[in-house]
Parts: sequence; structure tokens; C-alpha cells
Amino acid sequence: MRKKRRSASRIRPLIRLRSMLGGTTVIAVLIAGPLLLVWKQVYLTSASIRLQRMTDSLSVLSREITTLRLRCERLSSKERIEYIAQTALGLEHPAAERIFIVKIPAGAAGHKMEWPREIVAFLKKSLRGDRS
Repeated sequence: MRKKRRSASRIRPLIRLRSMLGGTTVIAVLIAGPLLLVWKQVYLTSASIRLQRMTDSLSVLSREITTLRLRCERLSSKERIEYIAQTALGLEHPAAERIFIVKIPAGAAGHKMEWPREIVAFLKKSLRGDRS
């Protein structure tokens, strides 16, 4: 009988501990459940606000891109470039006798020009009208 009493006295604290842990778990779930639902709703609301801000920003940037494209087209129009070339740079359309056709000999096809000096010299000669 003593053994039964000892084991019964050891079981009661375990049962109490288990019931306390179970009760604490139930209370924690009852408190955490609604808190998680509120947190989820707050997160969804803040994500919605961020999405709306990004959508507004995207529409503003799209309008800015359209404006910049129109400005680029206006600035790169042939009429504007021709006007600046004539007024600011003093350039004019070449006459027929100032147009030169450059023929490259067949053996010189592999020859590469020294880009900066030779092109600048060619352009200077063609603008001055030198045929040498």
C-alpha cells in the first residue's frame, strides 16, 4: 500500500502541472488569436497604402516619361538642327561641286584610317573646297 500512496502523491503534482500548462496554453491562444487577426489586418492596410503610393508614383513617372519623349522629339527635329546649324554655326547646304565621292581602292580594303586626324582633315578639305 505504501507504494500506491507514494505513486499517487507523485502523480498529483504532475496532474496539476499539466492542467496549469494546458490552462496557460488555452489562455495564450485566446489572447494571441485576436492579436494575430488585428496584426494581419494592419499589415494588409499598410500594404494597400504602399501599393496606392507606388501606383500614384508610377502614373507621375509615366507622365514625366511622355513629357521627356515629346521634348526629345522636339529638340531632335531636323528643322531645329538645321536652324541651329545655319544661325549659330554658320553652316549651309553644300553645293553640287563641293560633294566628293571617295572611292577606296580594292587593295586598301583592309587598311584602317587613323580616325581622329584623317577624318578631321577630310572634313576641313571638303568644307574649304580643296580638291588636293
